Amino acid sequence: MGKKFLHSLLHFSKAWLPPFLWALLIYILSDQGVLPKLDEDWADFIFKKSAHMFVYGVLYLLFYRAISVTSSKKYTAGAWKFGLLLTLVYAASDELHQMFVPGRYGTIRDVGYDMLGASIALLRQYQYI
Repeated sequence: MGKKFLHSLLHFSKAWLPPFLWALLIYILSDQGVLPKLDEDWADFIFKKSAHMFVYGVLYLLFYRAISVTSSKKYTAGAWKFGLLLTLVYAASDELHQMFVPGRYGTIRDVGYDMLGASIALLRQYQYI
């Protein structure tokens, strides 16, 4: 193997390993049949939906970074679109996965919270908020 290939592989790995590991963490959390619950229903709801928004906001930022680092300059301007698309696909697949985990269920509403978190991260990234 040539040095150029190894350099490219290392560059690609540095870019895509963080979103892969973050997605793996989300998968592990989603694979838990029973999650701890706060005493108050309203507090539990706010905590869990905020967690959805946070982890998917971070996932979007990691996808965006990986796309920006590994794309040619011509495609970097659209990295936010592809980052949001990857986040949406992963959010939907995660909810589908939860449908097969005993004690869990997937909902479209949670995909909405996931994308709300990603959208807030996008807006903050471009300093709209």
